[in-house]
Amino acid sequence: MEIGKSFTFVFEDKKWLEKVLVGGLVVLATVLFSWTIIIGILGSALLTGYMIQVVRNVRRGDPQPLPEWNAWGEKIVSGIKYLVILLIWSLPLFILWLPIGILSAVLGNSDASWIAGVVSVCFGCLAVVYGIFFALATVPITVRFAETDAISSGLAFGEIFAFTKKHIGDIIIILLVIWAVEIFASFVGLLLCGIGVLFTGFWALVVQGYLYGQVGRHPGAALTPMTGGPSYDDLSPNSIMPGIGEIAAPVQDTAAAASTQVQELASGVTAATDDVQSGATQALDDVQDLASSVQESAADVLDAPAPTDAPPPEIKPEA
Repeated sequence: MEIGKSFTFVFEDKKWLEKVLVGGLVVLATVLFSWTIIIGILGSALLTGYMIQVVRNVRRGDPQPLPEWNAWGEKIVSGIKYLVILLIWSLPLFILWLPIGILSAVLGNSDASWIAGVVSVCFGCLAVVYGIFFALATVPITVRFAETDAISSGLAFGEIFAFTKKHIGDIIIILLVIWAVEIFASFVGLLLCGIGVLFTGFWALVVQGYLYGQVGRHPGAALTPMTGGPSYDDLSPNSIMPGIGEIAAPVQDTAAAASTQVQELASGVTAATDDVQSGATQALDDVQDLASSVQESAADVLDAPAPTDAPPPEIKPEA
């Protein structure tokens, strides 16, 4: 695996600044309007769908795997499918924690509270074990879904368990690297006046997609297509949420306009930097010329003959 390249591949893209800027703005909009629920879901789905596209591009060996910010409707639908898969996989955690909450509420202050304690320990241990497995299985779930873009692919429990077992070493390394990347991104983002978290967080997301794609490129990592079961491959943006294309289009246009303005601003800054550099060079030349003149004047003074000693003038007394 090319773990080192996962940190730098973003900056190898010629349009990386524009793409990261749009990604950060999407994160900002998702956070600011998450109270509307619908914007929070759409924003999270869009970012997730973008990450899934990174996984696909890395798996097929694209030299510049950072996707363009186009086809927002398709990315949103892909992200919703993926989030549904993760929700289904997380249901056992909810089921395991539910008895703990019920018994703690019912028997919390009674003489039988010890029963709630025993049950909490037993179900809590099961929840921790399943949580660890779920974290490990997230990698093959993502790879499998990115391969087919079908919900049923992410629910192929037997194949995903076999994949996890076969590539357990690489999966553990990837999860540790992702954990370190997220901490680093949060730290750097806070140093950049807090607002940097939006962009460093987006960078951490695409790094995660790159690492997932690296696992998918291993020999034998491609999983066989699913047979039977329900098919969700024909889902379109309107079938998930009518009018989603109309919502995404103006937002995409606004993001493109913002990217253009940033590029123009960057060009202006570059031109101003060139002017400042040219002025500084000229000023340095003038200072060097002045220093040379001063040095020559000092040399002339030092080379001048010393004045001869002459007797003081005789002062005659007045008559």
